[in-house]
Amino acid sequence: MEREREFSTPYQDDEIDLYELWLTLKKRKKTVILTTLLFLTASLAYAFLSKPVYKTEATLVPLGGKSGGMSSLLSALPIPLPTQEGLSVKAVLESRTLRERVINELNLMPILFPDRWNNTETKKPTLLDGEKALKKLISTSENKNTGVITFSVTFPEKPEVAYKIAQTSLKVASQILNEKSAKLAHSYTLYVKSQLDKAKEKYKLLERVYQDFLKGKIKEVPFIFDEEDVKLIKRFKGNTNLPSTFVNLPQYRFNMEKLKLQMEIASQLLATLTQQYELAKAQEQKEKVSFQVIDPPYVPDPDKPYKPKKKLIAAVGLVSGLFMGIFLAFFREWLENAKKRGEGNGKELQA
Repeated sequence: MEREREFSTPYQDDEIDLYELWLTLKKRKKTVILTTLLFLTASLAYAFLSKPVYKTEATLVPLGGKSGGMSSLLSALPIPLPTQEGLSVKAVLESRTLRERVINELNLMPILFPDRWNNTETKKPTLLDGEKALKKLISTSENKNTGVITFSVTFPEKPEVAYKIAQTSLKVASQILNEKSAKLAHSYTLYVKSQLDKAKEKYKLLERVYQDFLKGKIKEVPFIFDEEDVKLIKRFKGNTNLPSTFVNLPQYRFNMEKLKLQMEIASQLLATLTQQYELAKAQEQKEKVSFQVIDPPYVPDPDKPYKPKKKLIAAVGLVSGLFMGIFLAFFREWLENAKKRGEGNGKELQA
């Protein structure tokens, strides 16, 4: 019997403890209900009094010069034309230059700062302030696997402004990318032109050497295509005598083959650079496409703001209030019990 009582005691104590917890909650139900209602009311007030924020999104895919016949043709050439592969669409969308252009084009300063813009008592916000404010409203994310970029804009109270910012940002981003690409293409055209001029100069020099070799003025043919070819061209102009530093190769046939080989290489290089130069000029005039918009931005529904999420806020307020009410109920019960124990101990000491 004693053993049965020993084993049954813990289970009975647990049941009593759970029952006491229930009695405590029942006793302090007003605290639980009032706390829950307080949190729920506060969350609903926040949800309905906060300014609605509207959001629009656009998805796009950077092209980067990878598609099209032009790029496939240029890939076979020894010096490929510059494309937009080095220009990151995501970086341009997140750039300060883009935000400043969007602000100027849409005249966003009075909209971004409605309280400060026409207030003579406060200092007018600068373009840098507007750029920082717009930065908080714009976000860009990129899927590393597919390369698809999601560009989103949020704006309080005015859904049409969010749409205009997104639309203008995509347009300005395309302009910036095309400007940079055109600048690269022009720089490359100048570079190819300089290489083409050098190749022409070398070929002319080889022609002169060939004529002089046939006339017997030159018996030893130098190698023109070495690291000092530019210096050699300058030294050889107007001088039929070769520099004494070249190794003598008296065999006529060997010199002829060497000269023909150099002229063939020079001719091929000249043809390639001429083709490259024409392609570079065509690339400058070609209309460029930086990215393709898959889903364009849209005007958000005025009745469906992105924030605040009223249902979620109400649910969080309800659950938080319920937990806080239960905590306060047990805390008040603990204080009351502690006070009773203190009073009982005081009476015992007096007795």
